Amino acid sequence: MKILSWISSIRHLAILYVGVLFVSSGVVGTFLYIAYHNNANTETRAALKADARGFIDIYSISKTADSLRNAVNQRLKNRDVSSFYLLNDSNGKRIAGNLYSLPKEIDDRDGDFITYEIPYGKVIGNAPQEHNIFHPFYDVMTLSVALDDGSTLYVGRDIDAFENSRKAIIWLAWIAVGLACTLALIGFMMGALILKHIQIINKTANTIIETGDLSSRIPDEYSAGDLKKLSTTFNNMLNHIQDLVEGIRQVSDNIAHDLRTPLTRLKYYIEALKNEEAEVTIDNISNETDRIISTFNALLGIANIEHGKRISDFKKLNLKLLLDDLYEYYGLIAKEKNITLNLDISSANAEITGDKNLLFQAFSNIMENAIKFTPEEGVITLKADCEGNAMKVSITDTGPGIPDSDKQQVFRRFYRVDGSRNTPGNGLGLALVKAVMDLHKIKISLLDNKPSGLCLTFVFSDINKH
Repeated sequence: MKILSWISSIRHLAILYVGVLFVSSGVVGTFLYIAYHNNANTETRAALKADARGFIDIYSISKTADSLRNAVNQRLKNRDVSSFYLLNDSNGKRIAGNLYSLPKEIDDRDGDFITYEIPYGKVIGNAPQEHNIFHPFYDVMTLSVALDDGSTLYVGRDIDAFENSRKAIIWLAWIAVGLACTLALIGFMMGALILKHIQIINKTANTIIETGDLSSRIPDEYSAGDLKKLSTTFNNMLNHIQDLVEGIRQVSDNIAHDLRTPLTRLKYYIEALKNEEAEVTIDNISNETDRIISTFNALLGIANIEHGKRISDFKKLNLKLLLDDLYEYYGLIAKEKNITLNLDISSANAEITGDKNLLFQAFSNIMENAIKFTPEEGVITLKADCEGNAMKVSITDTGPGIPDSDKQQVFRRFYRVDGSRNTPGNGLGLALVKAVMDLHKIKISLLDNKPSGLCLTFVFSDINKH
């Protein structure tokens, strides 16, 4: 658990990543270097031993240095020569070969493999091709063989290719170290950036916890990409939480405000009944209690709808038949108030999926509001239009309408426009409409009906036309 806790830190994780990168690079580089170096040395030494053995066989037959001289000269006639030879007599004087001399420190190293450098100009006749003008030396591995007559034979091989490869591996190792350092720096910078952003989020969250101020937000001017998306998501979550808390606070205030009057009346009726006042009856108390219970039932119904508890009642239903029932039910009510109710739903013959009772209740709330606020001789129009694969239902009236500043607020519980506070109602009708439409994924909009009035539109996107 301690290890998991340690690596859960971004800084520690970056250190671990860099350490693993360095160690793995070092292990792989060391393995490659050792493997290549050992293989190159083994092959070169085997070749030198085989070459020297051939000359020794020649010498063992004649026992004279002349035979070796002829053999060396014959070998040097090959233009593709990649070897170095030097045959010295017992006094160290050159007899044959493509070298003038050898360093003094290797004169008495019989049977040893010696690596040293030979300048390009110190080679006689055929020699390996010159490679590097910035390093004008041959890298040579030499094997010395002492002969019975006191002469010495030196057999060498050009190992420039091996040395270049060795140097290339070393350079690659340094490049890998540089890349590792660069990646480590990038990793630390990214870790620092992420850590800084997390600290800002943590600071914002702690500020909200300590102060209870939900208006605090994460500044996003220092973030980009996924970090900015995270900031935006976190801020959106805070916005939603703030709206919910404000909604709860507003609901509490509205409940206290809207229930104060009926509770006061209820108390008055009870006190009057106790005093045997003739104008107060049990029916007064019962009616007031029913109104209070009705308010709480409406709140409970909205909560159940918002939590999706009515989805199990969804069924296929015909939208046109639903609107016909709505028109038939409210046609007589509108007529009693001398209001014209128009119906234009010829294109509404489509099948939708939903709860018929909830949809009818939601549309009923809209129709009741329209009839309530539309003056006599006004007009209410119930209309349905097909728009591509969607169906738009609109309910338009010629009442006073709703101010733009209130259009986003009227769907909140207990919210009432100033002009309607003295009319009967509890401010929950449009809140229920919004809950039902959200449950059915129906888009609802509030528009002005010029020159006066209100137009509510409902867009059904999931329909099957007939």
